[in-house]
Amino acid sequence: MRSSPSSKNILCLLKFFYNDTFHGLFNRPFFRSRLNRYGLLLLLTAAYLGYFYLNMVQLSTLTTNAKEADQATLLLAGKMTFSSYFNVVFILGTFMFILLNATVSLNRNSLFFAQTLPFSEREVNVSQRLFKLSVALVFFELLMIIVAPALKLIPMQWGVALLVLLTLHTVFIASFWILDFLYAALLQKMSGLKRIILGFVLDLCLIGLVTFHLIKTRFQIDVWVSTLPYSILTLTLFVLAGSILIGGAAYLLQTLFFSRNHLYVRQSYFKLGLPAFNIGLATTMPAIIRSKNFLYFWALLAVMSAGALYQVGLGGTMQLWLFLLPILGIVTITYADATLAVRKLYGLYRIHPLMELGSLLGVSIILMAPALYVGIVETNSLNPYLYGINIFFAATIAGFLFPKSQSNINETIASVLTIILIILLSVLVSIDGALYPALLFLLGVLYLILKKEYEVAK
Repeated sequence: MRSSPSSKNILCLLKFFYNDTFHGLFNRPFFRSRLNRYGLLLLLTAAYLGYFYLNMVQLSTLTTNAKEADQATLLLAGKMTFSSYFNVVFILGTFMFILLNATVSLNRNSLFFAQTLPFSEREVNVSQRLFKLSVALVFFELLMIIVAPALKLIPMQWGVALLVLLTLHTVFIASFWILDFLYAALLQKMSGLKRIILGFVLDLCLIGLVTFHLIKTRFQIDVWVSTLPYSILTLTLFVLAGSILIGGAAYLLQTLFFSRNHLYVRQSYFKLGLPAFNIGLATTMPAIIRSKNFLYFWALLAVMSAGALYQVGLGGTMQLWLFLLPILGIVTITYADATLAVRKLYGLYRIHPLMELGSLLGVSIILMAPALYVGIVETNSLNPYLYGINIFFAATIAGFLFPKSQSNINETIASVLTIILIILLSVLVSIDGALYPALLFLLGVLYLILKKEYEVAK
C-alpha cells in the first residue's frame, strides 16, 4: 500500500461513501410508499418553518426594542451578541463532533471497499474525516438558516455580516478538527475495550466542560469582549485568522502523525443473561438491554449522578433524575437494527405487529419504572414517567425509519430526529393530559411501521 495521500483517491472514496450512504438512507419499507415519504417530509418541513417563524417573531421584537437604544449601548450589545454567536458555534461544534464520532461509522459495504482496494491508511483516514465533517456541516447549515437572521442584532454593514457568517463556519470547522486531533492523539495506540473506555471518558469530560462553559464562563467571555476597544470588523478578522491557523494546524498534525486506520466492524451488542420477562416476545428485551448504547447511557447516568450527589446532595440529584431518567428511553433507537436479521422468522413463530407492539409497551413500562418513582416522589405526577415512555417510542420509530446498518449516517439522522421529538414532547409536559394522546399517536405510527415491516418480510 502507498503511504502518501492522493486527492484523486480521497475523492474516489468520498464518492463511494456518499453513494453507499444515500443508497441505503431511505431503503426501508415505510419509505416505499410515496404518501409516507412526502408525509414525513411535509411534517418535518412544517416543524422547521414553524421554528423559523417563531425565531423571526422574537427577532422582530428585539429589533424594535433595539432602535430605542443609544449608539454606545447598541455597540456594546452588538459585541456581546457577536461573542455569544461564536461561543455557541464552538459549543455546537463540540456536541456535534461527539454525536457524529459516536454514530457515524462505515457500514460493511463501505468498510470492505476501503479495506480491500489499494488505498493508503492516510487516504482512508482523511476520507472518513472529511465525510464526517460534511455530515456535520449539513446539520450546521440547517441550524444557521434559522439563526442567521439574528445577525441583524449586530450593528454592521452587509459586507461585514457576510464575513461574520464565513467566520462562524471556520470556527465550527476548526472546533471539529481540534477535537478530531485530540481524540486521534489520545486514542492512537488504544484498541478494544481500552479504546472504548477512554473514548467514553473523553466524551464525558468534554460534555462536562462544554456544559460548564455554556452556563457560566460563556457569559463572562461575552462581557469581556463587549468592553474591548475594537470594531466588529477587527474582532471578526482576529477570529477568522485564529480559527484558520489553529484548525489548519490540527488537521495537518493529525494527517501527518495520527493517520492510523481504525476501520473495523464494531460489535454493537454484548452477551448478557436476562430475567425471563414474559412480555410476549423473547427478543424484545434482549435487543434493547444488550445494546452497547444502553450500557453507555446508564454509565453516563451513574457518573453524572455520582457527581451530583457530591455537589448538591440527594435532593439536587433527584431533580437531575427528573430530567435524565425519561431521556434514557432514547436507548431504543437501536432496537430496529438489532432485529432486522431475525424479523423474517417472526411469521414462522406466529408473531404479529400487535404482539410486538404490546411487548415493546411492556418493556417501556419496566425500563421507565425509575422515572415513575422519581416523578411521584418529587412532583407527585406521572408526567416524567409518561414523558419517558413517549421518548421510548419516539426513539423506536426513528430507529425503524433509519436503521444503523442500512446507511453510514442513519444512526446520526435517527439521533437528531429523536432529539427533535424529545424537544417537541417536552413542550407537552407542561400541558395537563397532553402526553396521553401523544403516546397514542406514537403507538399508532409505530404499529403502521411494524405492519409494513411484516408485509415486506413475508
